[in-house]
Amino acid sequence: MAPELRTLNTAFLLPSCAVGLSEVTVEQASVRLHLTATAPTACCPCCTVLSSSIHSRYQRHLMDLPWGTRAVQLQLTVRKFRCRNPSCARRMFTERLPDLVAADGRHTHRLVTALRAIGLALGGNAGARLAARLRLPTSSSTLLRLVRGIPIPPMPALRAVGVDEWAWRRGHRYGTILVDLATHRVVDLLPDRSAATLAAWLARQPTIPVVSRDRSDLYADGIRRGAPEAVQVVDRFHLVRNLREAIEAFLVTQRPMLQAAAVRMVQALASSTTPVPVTPM
Repeated sequence: MAPELRTLNTAFLLPSCAVGLSEVTVEQASVRLHLTATAPTACCPCCTVLSSSIHSRYQRHLMDLPWGTRAVQLQLTVRKFRCRNPSCARRMFTERLPDLVAADGRHTHRLVTALRAIGLALGGNAGARLAARLRLPTSSSTLLRLVRGIPIPPMPALRAVGVDEWAWRRGHRYGTILVDLATHRVVDLLPDRSAATLAAWLARQPTIPVVSRDRSDLYADGIRRGAPEAVQVVDRFHLVRNLREAIEAFLVTQRPMLQAAAVRMVQALASSTTPVPVTPM
């Protein structure tokens, strides 16, 4: 490998990637990098036994983050190995490069990370339009597929949970959202708004001592059935809403007295007002 290519290979790829850069082709709108896998052995994905017996070679075409205004395409030459484990059901396998690309992926890991961030922020159609402006051409369905493929982190031990409804389609179909009140993060979305579904979810989380909810009798019933030992509290939003509605209802009943007080106040201000001297200009 030429010194220039060796320097570019070190700066471009992760040190753990067992690939070598053999050629760079610069075109009008893209840059093509010719890469070759260089590991002497590969691990069988079924039995995890190392093999150095090469059966054949083939090329994979990948997309990577752009360089300025040029798209980057990777032409990666990988090998197929023979599995030498007699008890393994797989006779041949293709070497994996987990630090660079997924086994069946067409985008590098760093490109997938960028596209997932765009999909999480903007969704499908808007994200695809922004990605095209950033020289990351993709489709809305690809963005949504990448977002759905994000691994869900393990749920921590919950101590206080907030329950409320969310809209699939406002006015027609609603679900239930559950929020960890300690971290203010959504922990689950239930497909409907029913006491049975909420009770079944709470029954799988026996460590929850406090559940915050709105004024719905439906959620109150679900909490009593699923977590009978949990303390039910009204969340802050609905508590303030209750106070506002109570004050409004009280003031409506006192409207005649309020109107009379307003008239007396206007009369008092009018009688106490003294003429203000006007200075001629």
